[in-house]
Amino acid sequence: MVECRAQAKRDAMDKRVTVEVEAGECVQCLCPAGVPVHENDRCIYDAGQVLEIGTIVAISPDEPSGDPAHQPRIVRCETLQDQARVRENELMAKMAMDSCRAATAALSLPLRLVRVRYTFDRKILLVLFAAEDRVDFRELVKRLASELHCRVEMRQIGVRDEAALIGGLGPCGRVQCCCSWLKHFESVNVRMARTQRLSLNPSAISGMCGRLKCCLRYEVDQYKDAMHGMPREGTVVDTPDGRGQVIDIKTLCRRVRVRLEDHRMIEYSPDDLQHVRDVKVEDRA
Repeated sequence: MVECRAQAKRDAMDKRVTVEVEAGECVQCLCPAGVPVHENDRCIYDAGQVLEIGTIVAISPDEPSGDPAHQPRIVRCETLQDQARVRENELMAKMAMDSCRAATAALSLPLRLVRVRYTFDRKILLVLFAAEDRVDFRELVKRLASELHCRVEMRQIGVRDEAALIGGLGPCGRVQCCCSWLKHFESVNVRMARTQRLSLNPSAISGMCGRLKCCLRYEVDQYKDAMHGMPREGTVVDTPDGRGQVIDIKTLCRRVRVRLEDHRMIEYSPDDLQHVRDVKVEDRA
């Protein structure tokens, strides 16, 4: 009985939900108690000036914080009429893209148009573009607003967001993480590639966006754990078969290849080795 009352109390409260509008673009919305929603539901929400549509990707059990009057609010779940309007918006967005391309070429603007879309109520046309530098697009906005009879908003995005919106296949043969499941970009650096003993050839560790691959981060912690207690390459060690020098390390297998003084090559577990000294750069030469 107590659990039923607690559940009824939760159902009567407003919820805080996360709605994904575009790939990687999420909005925190307030969901009134009278609107039943579930994850992966398509919904219409009031963004203040316009109505937008998106997919619910998370529902928070915590009570909403902040002033409800200034938060986007879920209006309803998507209906058949809403689906028809979405299809109309997509067709109109394709025509608007042609207009954007023509105007951009006429003005010789150094930008790459990535995506054009309308808000659900078609009050605003959102133009997403990428550019190397700042671009003065005021004349472009004037032309488009005059031709399309709506407000035009230009949004400059980074190369990672551009790759996520365009989509594609990675060298692994799978759909790129950024356009399938990855919602937030985290920093990636070359040290992560070194830790995993990967080739530092830029073409091998760079993604479609030209930046370091996001997947370099996925397993780096496991490699760091596996490296614990492993000798570095060039280290002089004592083995059960005599003294030698470490020439290769197989991190995940936790095996160390040693060249003995009699020039034999033998693999050992790091537990079988005793560190003697590190070899300096000039010693290796």
